[in-house]
Amino acid sequence: MKWQFSQLQTYKDEPLQFSETLTLDSKLVGQFSDVIQEIKPVKVVGFAQTEADDVLVHAHVTGELITPSTRSLQPVTLPIDFDIDEIYIKDKQHEERYSDEQSVILIEDGIINFDEALLEYIVLSIPLQVLTDEEAANDTMPTGKDWSVISEETYANLKKETEHQNTPLANLADLLKD
Repeated sequence: MKWQFSQLQTYKDEPLQFSETLTLDSKLVGQFSDVIQEIKPVKVVGFAQTEADDVLVHAHVTGELITPSTRSLQPVTLPIDFDIDEIYIKDKQHEERYSDEQSVILIEDGIINFDEALLEYIVLSIPLQVLTDEEAANDTMPTGKDWSVISEETYANLKKETEHQNTPLANLADLLKD
Protein backbone atom coordinates (compact mmCIF):
# COMPACT_ATOMS: atom_id res chain seq x y z
CA MET A 1 0.00 0.00 0.00
CA LYS A 2 1.78 3.05 -1.29
CA TRP A 3 0.34 6.48 -1.91
CA GLN A 4 1.66 9.73 -3.29
CA PHE A 5 1.61 12.34 -0.52
CA SER A 6 0.31 14.94 -3.01
CA GLN A 7 -2.50 12.59 -4.09
CA LEU A 8 -3.70 12.22 -0.48
CA GLN A 9 -3.68 16.02 -0.09
CA THR A 10 -6.93 16.07 -2.10
CA TYR A 11 -8.79 14.13 0.63
CA LYS A 12 -9.52 17.03 3.00
CA ASP A 13 -13.31 16.82 3.25
CA GLU A 14 -13.84 13.13 2.61
CA PRO A 15 -11.28 10.51 3.67
CA LEU A 16 -9.85 7.94 1.28
CA GLN A 17 -11.37 4.65 2.45
CA PHE A 18 -9.39 1.46 1.86
CA SER A 19 -9.96 -2.22 2.47
CA GLU A 20 -7.32 -4.64 1.24
CA THR A 21 -6.14 -8.16 1.86
CA LEU A 22 -2.35 -8.30 1.71
CA THR A 23 -0.02 -11.27 1.36
CA LEU A 24 3.08 -10.40 3.37
CA ASP A 25 4.48 -13.91 3.83
CA SER A 26 7.59 -13.47 1.68
CA LYS A 27 8.57 -10.13 3.25
CA LEU A 28 7.98 -11.09 6.90
CA VAL A 29 9.28 -14.66 6.82
CA GLY A 30 12.31 -13.52 4.85
CA GLN A 31 13.25 -10.73 7.27
CA PHE A 32 12.02 -12.21 10.56
CA SER A 33 12.25 -15.98 10.12
CA ASP A 34 13.32 -16.41 13.76
CA VAL A 35 9.97 -15.07 15.05
CA ILE A 36 7.56 -15.60 12.15
CA GLN A 37 7.30 -19.01 10.49
CA GLU A 38 4.19 -18.24 8.44
CA ILE A 39 1.61 -15.48 8.08
CA LYS A 40 -1.76 -15.83 6.46
CA PRO A 41 -3.12 -12.97 4.28
CA VAL A 42 -3.77 -9.89 6.41
CA LYS A 43 -6.96 -7.79 6.17
CA VAL A 44 -6.33 -4.02 6.41
CA VAL A 45 -9.33 -1.67 6.66
CA GLY A 46 -9.03 2.05 7.25
CA PHE A 47 -8.84 5.54 5.90
CA ALA A 48 -6.40 8.33 5.02
CA GLN A 49 -7.28 12.00 5.33
CA THR A 50 -5.50 15.32 5.08
CA GLU A 51 -5.60 17.64 8.07
CA ALA A 52 -3.58 20.88 8.21
CA ASP A 53 -1.32 19.78 5.31
CA ASP A 54 -0.49 16.50 7.07
CA VAL A 55 -1.89 13.05 6.25
CA LEU A 56 -3.52 10.98 8.97
CA VAL A 57 -3.79 7.23 8.34
CA HIS A 58 -5.87 4.95 10.53
CA ALA A 59 -6.06 1.21 9.88
CA HIS A 60 -7.45 -1.86 11.62
CA VAL A 61 -5.41 -4.99 10.92
CA THR A 62 -6.58 -8.59 11.38
CA GLY A 63 -5.05 -11.90 10.46
CA GLU A 64 -3.12 -14.86 11.79
CA LEU A 65 0.52 -15.81 12.03
CA ILE A 66 2.53 -18.80 13.19
CA THR A 67 5.44 -18.19 15.54
CA PRO A 68 7.63 -20.60 17.52
CA SER A 69 6.97 -21.19 21.22
CA THR A 70 9.55 -19.38 23.31
CA ARG A 71 9.90 -22.49 25.46
CA SER A 72 9.93 -25.44 23.06
CA LEU A 73 10.05 -23.86 19.57
CA GLN A 74 6.82 -25.70 18.65
CA PRO A 75 4.64 -23.72 16.20
CA VAL A 76 1.94 -21.55 17.81
CA THR A 77 -0.87 -19.81 15.91
CA LEU A 78 -1.40 -16.22 17.07
CA PRO A 79 -4.26 -13.97 16.02
CA ILE A 80 -3.39 -10.49 14.74
CA ASP A 81 -5.82 -7.75 15.73
CA PHE A 82 -4.61 -4.18 16.24
CA ASP A 83 -5.01 -0.58 15.11
CA ILE A 84 -2.43 1.64 13.45
CA ASP A 85 -2.57 5.43 13.70
CA GLU A 86 0.17 7.26 11.82
CA ILE A 87 0.69 10.88 10.87
CA TYR A 88 2.75 11.64 7.78
CA ILE A 89 4.27 15.11 7.41
CA LYS A 90 6.34 16.78 4.69
CA ASP A 91 7.55 19.73 6.75
CA LYS A 92 9.81 18.89 9.73
CA GLN A 93 8.39 21.85 11.68
CA HIS A 94 4.95 20.20 11.71
CA GLU A 95 6.27 17.72 14.31
CA GLU A 96 5.64 20.35 16.97
CA ARG A 97 1.89 20.00 16.39
CA TYR A 98 1.86 16.48 17.79
CA SER A 99 2.66 14.85 21.11
CA ASP A 100 5.55 12.44 21.68
CA GLU A 101 3.10 9.53 21.98
CA GLN A 102 1.86 9.98 18.43
CA SER A 103 3.60 8.23 15.55
CA VAL A 104 4.81 11.01 13.22
CA ILE A 105 6.78 10.14 10.08
CA LEU A 106 8.60 12.66 7.91
CA ILE A 107 8.11 12.00 4.18
CA GLU A 108 11.11 13.02 2.10
CA ASP A 109 10.48 11.36 -1.26
CA GLY A 110 6.77 12.21 -1.52
CA ILE A 111 5.63 8.58 -1.14
CA ILE A 112 3.86 7.07 1.86
CA ASN A 113 4.86 3.42 2.09
CA PHE A 114 2.27 2.05 4.52
CA ASP A 115 3.54 -1.52 3.98
CA GLU A 116 6.67 -0.67 5.99
CA ALA A 117 4.59 0.52 8.95
CA LEU A 118 2.39 -2.55 8.65
CA LEU A 119 5.40 -4.91 8.76
CA GLU A 120 6.81 -3.17 11.84
CA TYR A 121 3.50 -3.25 13.70
CA ILE A 122 3.01 -6.95 12.96
CA VAL A 123 6.44 -7.85 14.33
CA LEU A 124 5.91 -5.63 17.38
CA SER A 125 2.54 -7.28 18.06
CA ILE A 126 4.19 -10.65 18.83
CA PRO A 127 4.39 -11.12 22.61
CA LEU A 128 7.76 -11.73 24.27
CA GLN A 129 6.51 -15.03 25.70
CA VAL A 130 4.58 -17.36 23.41
CA LEU A 131 3.50 -20.79 24.69
CA THR A 132 1.59 -23.67 23.16
CA ASP A 133 -1.75 -24.49 24.83
CA GLU A 134 -0.13 -27.49 26.53
CA GLU A 135 2.79 -25.43 27.85
CA ALA A 136 0.43 -22.78 29.19
CA ALA A 137 -1.79 -25.39 30.88
CA ASN A 138 1.00 -27.10 32.82
CA ASP A 139 4.14 -25.53 34.13
CA THR A 140 6.48 -28.27 32.92
CA MET A 141 9.80 -26.88 31.76
CA PRO A 142 12.08 -28.55 29.19
CA THR A 143 14.87 -30.81 30.51
CA GLY A 144 17.73 -32.75 29.06
CA LYS A 145 20.78 -34.71 30.13
CA ASP A 146 22.35 -32.79 33.04
CA TRP A 147 20.26 -29.65 32.46
CA SER A 148 16.79 -28.27 33.04
CA VAL A 149 15.02 -24.97 32.59
CA ILE A 150 13.71 -23.45 35.82
CA SER A 151 11.41 -20.53 36.47
CA GLU A 152 12.68 -17.19 37.74
CA GLU A 153 10.93 -17.83 41.06
CA THR A 154 12.68 -21.20 41.50
CA TYR A 155 15.99 -19.58 40.59
CA ALA A 156 15.51 -16.82 43.17
CA ASN A 157 14.69 -19.40 45.87
CA LEU A 158 17.75 -21.52 45.01
CA LYS A 159 19.93 -18.42 45.05
CA LYS A 160 18.66 -17.45 48.53
CA GLU A 161 19.33 -20.96 49.87
CA THR A 162 22.84 -20.98 48.41
CA GLU A 163 23.64 -17.54 49.84
CA HIS A 164 22.36 -18.60 53.26
CA GLN A 165 24.50 -21.75 53.24
CA ASN A 166 27.64 -19.89 52.16
CA THR A 167 27.74 -17.38 55.01
CA PRO A 168 30.90 -17.62 57.20
CA LEU A 169 28.94 -18.40 60.37
CA ALA A 170 26.55 -20.97 58.81
CA ASN A 171 28.66 -23.90 60.10
CA LEU A 172 28.56 -22.53 63.67
CA ALA A 173 24.78 -22.92 63.70
CA ASP A 174 25.25 -26.70 63.44
CA LEU A 175 27.45 -26.68 66.59
CA LEU A 176 24.73 -25.06 68.69
CA LYS A 177 21.98 -27.55 67.78
CA ASP A 178 22.79 -29.86 70.74
